[in-house]
Parts: sequence; C-alpha cells; structure tokens
Amino acid sequence: MTAYLLGLDSGLTVTKAVVFRDDGTVVALARREIAQIKTTPRHVERDMAGHWKASATAIREALDRASASEGIEVRPVAVSLAGHGDGLYLLDCAGAPLGLAATSLDSRAQILLRRWDETGVSARALDLTGQRPLPSSPAPLLAHLRDEEPERYGRIAAILSCKDWLRFCLTGKVATDFTEASVAFTDIRTQRYSDEALDLFGLGDIAGALPDVIMPGDIAGQITQEAAQATGLAVGTPVAAGLHDVTACAVGSGVSEAGTIAVIAGTYSINEMLVDAPKTSIGWNARNGLRPGQWMNMSVSPASSANLDWFVQTAARDALAGGDPFAILQAELDAVANDPSDIIYLPYLYGSPHAEDVPAAFLGLRGWHGRGHMLRAVAEGIVFNHRHHIDLIDPQGEVCRVRLTGGSSRNPFFGQLFADALNRRVEVPEMPEAGALGAAIAAGIAAGVYSGWEEASLRTKPQLRTYQPGDVAAQLDAGYGRYCDAIATIMKRHEEKTAR
Repeated sequence: MTAYLLGLDSGLTVTKAVVFRDDGTVVALARREIAQIKTTPRHVERDMAGHWKASATAIREALDRASASEGIEVRPVAVSLAGHGDGLYLLDCAGAPLGLAATSLDSRAQILLRRWDETGVSARALDLTGQRPLPSSPAPLLAHLRDEEPERYGRIAAILSCKDWLRFCLTGKVATDFTEASVAFTDIRTQRYSDEALDLFGLGDIAGALPDVIMPGDIAGQITQEAAQATGLAVGTPVAAGLHDVTACAVGSGVSEAGTIAVIAGTYSINEMLVDAPKTSIGWNARNGLRPGQWMNMSVSPASSANLDWFVQTAARDALAGGDPFAILQAELDAVANDPSDIIYLPYLYGSPHAEDVPAAFLGLRGWHGRGHMLRAVAEGIVFNHRHHIDLIDPQGEVCRVRLTGGSSRNPFFGQLFADALNRRVEVPEMPEAGALGAAIAAGIAAGVYSGWEEASLRTKPQLRTYQPGDVAAQLDAGYGRYCDAIATIMKRHEEKTAR
C-alpha cells in the first residue's frame, strides 16, 4: 500500500509544500512567495507570522491537489521540513516571534565579524566549531543584537532556524535537528553544543535558549489542533525533525554517504561532501552530517545562478518577451560555440568567496563580442566559482562524481559545462524538488516507511542524466587559469590601495 509523505522546503524567497509517494514520485506541489524586507541597510529580513501563514496555505493547497490527483483523500503518514540555513528566528517566553527574522542574506554583522577576524575569534571558532563565522550565521547576528538591541536580546527565549520556526508552528515544540544545530555552537569533535563556543562569542548567557537537538529522522512532535486547522493535516500526524536545506538537497538527490560531491547551483554556489572524519579548513564549513560520526564539508558563496537571472533580466528582456526565452538564448550560445573568446566574468554581484570585497566584472570584453559571448562568459564564471569551491573540499580530485541540482541543472548546456569545467562525471537527477524530497525522506524514516537513509535512497533513487568531460575540457581548464589570475590581480590591487 502506498504511503504518502509531505516535505516542506522553505528557502529565501519561496516556500514549497510537496506530497510524495514513498518511491519519491511527486504527487502534488504548491508554492508561495515569501517577501524579503530590506528597509534597513544590510538587513534582509522576513515577517515570521507571514512566513508561517504562506507555508500553511501551501501545505493545504498541496494536500487538496494531491487528493484530486489520486482520487482519494491523501493523508500523509508523516511530515518533515527543510529550510534555509543560518539566519536567526527568535521567540520570546510566550512563544511569539521576537521581531523580524534575519535570513541568510543578512549582513548587518559584517563589521563585528571583521573585529573577530582581527582579534583571533574567527580563527579559534574554526578550530573549535569547524567553521569561521559568516555574516549571517547565528553567532555574529546574536552578538550584534546584544550590542545594538540589548532589550530585545534580553527577551530571547528560543533561538531557532527557518525550518525550526515552521516546525514549532506545526507542533508547538521548540527543537532543532542534528544538522542545523552545528551552524555555530557545536564542538566539531563531539558534535554537541559547546559552552566554550558560546563563551568565545560572548554569548554564554543565552545557552538556555538553544533548542534541544533531535536526529533528522526522529519524531520532533505531532500536528496540533491549531496547525491542523491551518494546513488540512490530520491532528497527531508525526513531524520529523528535518534537515538544513542544503543537506536535504543532497539526500533528495541520492547522496547520503561519502563518495559523491553534491552541488547546488542556485542563489548560492553550494558545494558539499559527506565525510567520515572531522577536518577543518578555512576553505569549508565542517558541519554535522546525517548521523553521529559523519560530517558535511560545505564550501559556499552567494555567487551562482543569481548572476544568470541578473543577466537575463538586464540584457535579454527581448528574449523574456518571447514565447521561449531560453531557446532564443541557447541559439545565441550555439552560434558562438566555436568562436574563441577570452572574456572572463567574475560572478560576484552579491558577494564572493574571497576575503577581499571582489566585485563582479566582465574582463576582456571587445567591440566584436555579442550577447552570446557575454552569456557564455557568465555561465563559465558561475561554473568556475563552483570549481573554486570544489577544489577546496577535494583538492586532489579524489571524488570523481558530482550530483548536480538547482535551477541551472535542468539545462543540458549547464550540465555539460559543469562536466567539462570540473573534469568530472556529472549526474543530474530527474527530480525537480530535491530539498523537499530530502525532508520527506526524513519523515518516512520517522514513520517507519524506511528503515534508514540507505534504504530510503534506494527506494527513491532518481533517474539520472549523465554528462562526461568532453573535448573542450582542456580549453575550459585554461579559461579557469585566466579566471584565477584575474581574481589574484584584483585582490592584489585592493590590498595595495588599502595599504596606502
């Protein structure tokens, strides 16, 4: 008998509810936009009540669509969630939102972070927690709140992430999962909360606000009467703890053990690899994997497919007005496929992986170049940035297989470009909602539909489109060398200017 599972995947701009069969087939999907609030410089926030309302509406719609599609009333046996990592979702002692939530694009703590870099706090954090704090991670955001809004800071009763907030709305229970717990305050060796880490950031006084940690595939609560009325879910339906969204994408694409690099080409350039031993490096964040004794090394930057969106909106509005904009643009790419071009594009519109503030740029642009050349350069720049990260987490090229998801992965041009630029086999799962499936798999484990991650991966194994490196791999390798040289030159000039 088919078991139905519901996965809720809530990102930076969209929250999606997806109903799956237990073989990973999508039955129904519903989505709602989530507004970003940017009224204060460097603050990228969201209204928590509005976020929950949108998510609840998406769940109800997905259930209605699933029932219509299946011809029966679809009742998921369990629910779970994934959500954007980092950021800060706070509750007061009454369980109410304590102001707006900070998302993972928030950079208000940037100045504080520079001070931590200068005083050795960041270096110590790397050794202790497995990562240098990012501007949007909970530690600097909380420290900024302590310094700038002490009254609000003093009212913090619970420190949650995006998906933890939504799970609280479903169950009334404050908790987090094993993967999300490691974003700031866990010791990399014990994989548990560390008083030393809290004290390092000057946050020891809010240790009591850290949520209990539950394994991703364990039950964290049940659907309450209030949540049932809002979502259409049955009262008492088990809710699993769930996953940090990038880990959920890896799981949903079939990666639950070491041996494959998971790449997500979305707003962020996300590149991650499960490993069975803890190791720290400035080049990646070492966070908890799916179980004790497993870690997820992830190297990320806000420099991936958002650049492509920008280029299309800025330089290809005529194509957008057509019936099939990507067919028009693909024709322009095909027209310059054999036309050599040394254009370099640095994909840093929204930030870079480098210590210096490297801006986005086209370099080597000439009057005889057209839009196709520029579009190809943007695509190459995006993939080169992914290669930068992959070279950090796998410097010897020991892992020869890449599992690629994200918006760009649906385009065969990008699939082949990744294979050529990374010089690795690239596998693209025919699964458009990998993050939601990863969450649903956690729900299935909690409900006993699957015995564990391995069985779940086998039963939900997606069909794969496979790309092997081709004849242009050597050409792209040379292009990557020019790309790296350009970054080094710009960073050197920035350092010289700063020194003056």
